[in-house]
Amino acid sequence: MASVSIVDLLSSSPDFTLLVRVLQRTGLIPVLNMARNVTFFAPSDEVLKKLPTDSDISTLLQYLIITDPIVSSNMTEEEAVYFSYLRAPVAPDVPLPLKVQRLLSSDQVTADDAGIQLVIGSGAAKVVRHDWVADNGIIQVVDAMVPIPGTLCEAVAGSANKGDIRLFSQLFGKHPMICFLLRYAQDTATLLVPVDSAFDVLNDVELSYLMVNAGHDDRLRFLGSHFLYSSVYRQNDTLGLGTNVPSMSGAMVNIKKSEHGIIFNGQVDTIESDVVFQNGVIHTLPSFLTPWSYFEFSPRKYLYGLNATRFTDELLFHKYESVLDDTNRVQTIFAPVDGEGADMPVSAKTLEYHFTDVLIDSLDDSMVLPTRLSLPSLRGRHQHVLLTVDENGEFWIGGKSKVLRAPLLIGNTAIIPIDRALDLPPSLHYAAGSIFDARTTLQIFESLGLFDDDIVTGSTIFFPDDSAWEKLGSVAKFILGSSEVVKKLLCNLIFTEPVYSSDFSSANSSEYETAAGTRVSIKTDDSKTWIEFNMGNVETVAPLGSIDILYDGGVVHTISSIPIPESINITPRQLLDAEHITSFVELLESVSLAEDVIADHSQYIILAPTNSALAVSNVTTTTVDLATQMGLHILSRRSTPSGSFLSGPSVYDTLVSDVHVSILSELSDNMYELRIVKHPRIESNQPIRVLSSGVSTSGAEIYVIDRVLPVSALTAIDDPRWWQAHGVLVGLGASGGILGMVLIGLFWLLIIYRGGKNWRHRQTLGGKDKSFVRFRRSFSGSGQSIIINANGSDEEDDDDDDAIGEDTPFLGRAASGRLGSRVNVEEFGDVDEDAEEVELPSRSNEHSSV
Repeated sequence: MASVSIVDLLSSSPDFTLLVRVLQRTGLIPVLNMARNVTFFAPSDEVLKKLPTDSDISTLLQYLIITDPIVSSNMTEEEAVYFSYLRAPVAPDVPLPLKVQRLLSSDQVTADDAGIQLVIGSGAAKVVRHDWVADNGIIQVVDAMVPIPGTLCEAVAGSANKGDIRLFSQLFGKHPMICFLLRYAQDTATLLVPVDSAFDVLNDVELSYLMVNAGHDDRLRFLGSHFLYSSVYRQNDTLGLGTNVPSMSGAMVNIKKSEHGIIFNGQVDTIESDVVFQNGVIHTLPSFLTPWSYFEFSPRKYLYGLNATRFTDELLFHKYESVLDDTNRVQTIFAPVDGEGADMPVSAKTLEYHFTDVLIDSLDDSMVLPTRLSLPSLRGRHQHVLLTVDENGEFWIGGKSKVLRAPLLIGNTAIIPIDRALDLPPSLHYAAGSIFDARTTLQIFESLGLFDDDIVTGSTIFFPDDSAWEKLGSVAKFILGSSEVVKKLLCNLIFTEPVYSSDFSSANSSEYETAAGTRVSIKTDDSKTWIEFNMGNVETVAPLGSIDILYDGGVVHTISSIPIPESINITPRQLLDAEHITSFVELLESVSLAEDVIADHSQYIILAPTNSALAVSNVTTTTVDLATQMGLHILSRRSTPSGSFLSGPSVYDTLVSDVHVSILSELSDNMYELRIVKHPRIESNQPIRVLSSGVSTSGAEIYVIDRVLPVSALTAIDDPRWWQAHGVLVGLGASGGILGMVLIGLFWLLIIYRGGKNWRHRQTLGGKDKSFVRFRRSFSGSGQSIIINANGSDEEDDDDDDAIGEDTPFLGRAASGRLGSRVNVEEFGDVDEDAEEVELPSRSNEHSSV
């Protein structure tokens, strides 16, 4: 029988007329006729018509001629790589590979293809007619042309911004030398490419390090460990039992065929195998071929990964390699990242200020930390750095450098990136100048030259704010009036060593030496809102304001109360002198009270009117009751009250007998209502304004007031109106008086009525001009009748048994009745009440009779 070639079969079908002409024109007819056991993936005329006019048809057709026969029903692998008649320009000694995949098809083209579908070129073309057998080979009809694959470098570079191998591609693109070597070696290679998810084992800083220039060596080692010299395909005969292939980094890679791909180093199986290119093949991996520890990350690498390049280079210039490469050293590095115009430390001294030997693994609250920087201004001690948090929850170091992210841990080292280099603490003058609410203390330091004094070197200064001086009142005026006293006070608030808030203890007090040579113990609460000073027998609790204000020679803490040391003795007279209270003192001396009241040991409460107040009230040494006037202003404690005199409501005795006072209420700022009481009588309230106050060392309280307490208040207390003294009785008496007036009115109405009637009766009987009667008054229950016995007779009416009262002289006129009988009477006027017999005078036109 005559031989039937591949060209004969193509010529016999009208679907390949154009293809045969193209084969003739490109000189491929002899190639196909001479070929043996080849496979031609033949495009139909319809496919050729769709090609661009500038297509290199000859090259495309050569790529579809495979040097091995491929029969779909005989393919034992799901995919395989075959070599074409085409040679790649970059590797002319190696035929260009073509990948063929066998898929199960649900769309059977022919009845005898057993549901098998072939695709070639990683799915670029599909076989639509299978296994057209010629004597010298196999024809597989395809529905598209297969593009010529690019190079490995082109493939990887093209994936740098897309696809699932983007990160590896970015790393690969930073080493063009690899592509240069491939191009000029004219050989093939294998790239093992981890997909992007494989990089999840690295944090963003570690990945960043691999991307920056400083990561060049590690990056090249990483790429080299994934780069194999020679092409490794899954169907290689040597892979069945496994083989070792050298990588570019020099390490041997163990390769073995798996069920669906290739296993590298016994652990990493491929996601996709045999992605072919002109000069090699790519296998994608789900993880690194080397473990994470392969990179040997260190603090130095982390600093580069954080883009703290200039800072790190400076450290290396000053020989800090051992510090930067030791992952076991416990430390925290404050790392300023590169930024446009950012200041960088330039000296080893400044660099050390960016290190602390404390591991800060999280940022929760403000803290003050010792750095590695030791300074002569601190007497060789380590300078500290202050880490604070603002109202927005952002952290700052030194008040100027912003923390950019949470601490990063590498071994026992923590790295805190900041937006700028740390500034060393300024001089005390500049540091204290930032305390806007302590101008008084600033002025004192300035005037006494303490800013430049050696006592502030290596020290702790408790800086009273303005409110602390205001609380002292008169004491502050006394202290500030003497440079010697105020310096002594401040020296007791300066410790000879730095004491930071981290040194404060809430459980136990700590003792320190002061610049004055005394010993002071302090302790505070856990929240560090107050601090307790114990200066010998003097204990003061002072609210803390701003703490840990660092300066080049120590630290400043502001306080809102001033502890007065034992060495400063403050007497009542000194407080009065500080307030220029001279007139009041002179008056106390004139009444011999000064020696006791304003003595050094005095514990009185002194209400001291100003000089002008005494002048307005005209109180002088000649004033009547001056001793009483002065005594009213001097108070003594009945017991030890809680709080000061103004806090009330304790009662205090004055030097005036039985007179005591208390604060009734606070009317407004510094204005109080004072209650003056003399037991057991009424009270008198007096408003006073307290202009200033102070407490002496002995406990005497001095209050400068704007007015004189009037003696008239005491007068009103000594001579009360009788109705004031007997208020209840007056009320009862008034009610009884009204009732009595009503009864008297009724009584007189009765007399008038009975008197007229009896007078007419007497006129009928006749009468005498006058009579003398002896009488005994005995009021009946009604109080309106008496018994009359005439002519000295002692006869008594038998009906008088119910009479009450005693024998009482009484002058009255009988209106009617008989001797010894009860009669009604009228008052005649004033007579001798002791007389038993009286003459009843006659009245004009009337006669008296009995």
